[in-house]
Amino acid sequence: MRQAMNKALNQRHARHVIVIAGASGCGKTHLIKRMSQPPHDDFVLKLLQQLDCDPNQRFKRSTVERMQRLLDPNNAKKRKTRKLNHCLLIHLDLTSINHRSNLVLLQQIASQTERLDVLTLYTPPLEWRERILQRLHTENEPSMRAALIALSARFSKRFSSFLYHREYNKWFTVLQALKTDHTCMANSFSELVFKSLPS
Repeated sequence: MRQAMNKALNQRHARHVIVIAGASGCGKTHLIKRMSQPPHDDFVLKLLQQLDCDPNQRFKRSTVERMQRLLDPNNAKKRKTRKLNHCLLIHLDLTSINHRSNLVLLQQIASQTERLDVLTLYTPPLEWRERILQRLHTENEPSMRAALIALSARFSKRFSSFLYHREYNKWFTVLQALKTDHTCMANSFSELVFKSLPS
């Protein structure tokens, strides 16, 4: 009982987390790099304005797995936990084979975060499929799930688009249950911001 109380007292909280979510090949990694290396370009500034974020704060890259370790009370005294004082950018692949377990970790992170914002990246199905197929058998290979969705277009482009949009619809259902402060949706290649999922 005492151990549980001590753990609760020592539980760390993140100051500010921005989740950058999207299917494989939507530009998450590149955008996170742009956001974490000032000076910010016009598109990054536009996204930060949409999320009502201070562009002058320090942005640090992270993952759901690393975040879980940072928030673990057993690691409370470690120097790495200083990152929790900055704005942390988390990469979340909606087509990863680990997506379900990552969502469980994200829900835990959300409960230990003072402010949670979500930026969802979306690329139109045709353009997205081309990007995924170009990445097959390269060092930057997409997730197996993304590859299967893209390859299904050989049988039916309509069915492939349905599978692609289904991943986003499932994500938006999860988002409704998360206590987010601000959300935004954009195409990082065309640098357009959307109010809703394009049909």
